[in-house]
Amino acid sequence: MIKTIGVVGAGSVGSSLIYAMYQKDPDNVYLIATGTRATRLSSKGISVNNHVFFPKIYSNPYQNINLDLIILAVKTYSLEAVISDIKPLITNNTIILPIENGITATTRLRESFPDNRVLYGIVLRTDAHRMGRRVFVNTMGEMQIGYADNTIIASEVQDVYTRLKELGINIHIYQDMLKTQWRKWMLNTGASQAAVEVQAECGFFGQVKEIRDLMQMLMDEILAIGQAEGVNITTEDRDEIIEMLINFPPDKKMSMLQDYEAGRPIEIDEYAGVVIRLGEKHGIPTPANKILYLTITARQKIDEMRKH
Repeated sequence: MIKTIGVVGAGSVGSSLIYAMYQKDPDNVYLIATGTRATRLSSKGISVNNHVFFPKIYSNPYQNINLDLIILAVKTYSLEAVISDIKPLITNNTIILPIENGITATTRLRESFPDNRVLYGIVLRTDAHRMGRRVFVNTMGEMQIGYADNTIIASEVQDVYTRLKELGINIHIYQDMLKTQWRKWMLNTGASQAAVEVQAECGFFGQVKEIRDLMQMLMDEILAIGQAEGVNITTEDRDEIIEMLINFPPDKKMSMLQDYEAGRPIEIDEYAGVVIRLGEKHGIPTPANKILYLTITARQKIDEMRKH
């Protein structure tokens, strides 16, 4: 049975998630934060849809809080620091649920916490976005969880599902979570990187053929790598994703573009970087992702140089 939940990450998705759960059970939902972040969040709270609230903060093992479930809603480039932060705050019985973008978080967490049960998780179709320190959300989207194969649902997966459903989260268990995770990674690697490269809102995806061609080139490299990795991802998945992207709200901006425009770090290493590394592993060429990795990274460095 799962009762006490901790959430790491007070960005757009993490804040909207803890806000939803806080409404249902403020006594058993904690925000995990340490150091200056814990101090700032304790004094200023979290703002979601212009409502400021103050969830309980777990930052020190001396608080002696027994977390049944910890949800990691941080950017992939913060994962190593988060691993260090949460080690003193969890036990071997704590279930770990990462909902980061990309495909590497679960593997990395299992390496760091071999005695814990670490699931796969993603969030799709949320419109949560951040403006400064304020988060706005109309649609929470859907959380998808499980192990790689959920033909037979493990008891801990069912427990996580039941508890989060109880707390108002739109959650589902998918039979093939590995494929589901790779589909989201394909979407982000294609659309997010293309959006940053051409500086375009989603409405242009359907209007400009060159953007769709670029997204398809980026995604086709993942198709080839997926086949080599034994992941059941197909051209039909790619086409469905592109069609879905074309039908996104025209004013929507991919989160990576939002981060880039705000001067925040972006997850280029988890997208193009991982594609490049897996391509090298299997001897598969990845020129489209290499070019975007170089151009976007170079643009970031130039922007940073211009500030000084």
